Amino acid sequence: MEKKEQTVAQLIVNQPEGQKLPDGVTADMITAWKNRYGEGKIKLGEIPMDEERTQFLAVIGRVPCRKSMGEFEKWMDKDPNKSKEILINSCLLTEKEKVKADDLLFYGAFDFLSQLIPIGKATIKNL
Repeated sequence: MEKKEQTVAQLIVNQPEGQKLPDGVTADMITAWKNRYGEGKIKLGEIPMDEERTQFLAVIGRVPCRKSMGEFEKWMDKDPNKSKEILINSCLLTEKEKVKADDLLFYGAFDFLSQLIPIGKATIKNL
């Protein structure tokens, strides 16, 4: 009996059968990113390639660090498009050129990365 091998997506990202990593991404690359940026900070996203949302581009991004967030926030009021580009350049790990060449992919990638921004919630108590 032949043992069915798991796909790289199932092995590394624990995705269900049918979902796949971006072309050219290997298990070694994901391990290297996890070692560099931290376990749990590498995320797989799907960006719509058309307005009908029938095709999606799989991308891998990382949770923004404080330095990336500082640069992003510095330009947010002065030049919003530049701030979006800073976030995409610093946090999108795959398909960067393809995303920057298409408006729909660009704004989809920004939406994906903005959902990864870590926001701490404080607890307020009366004294």
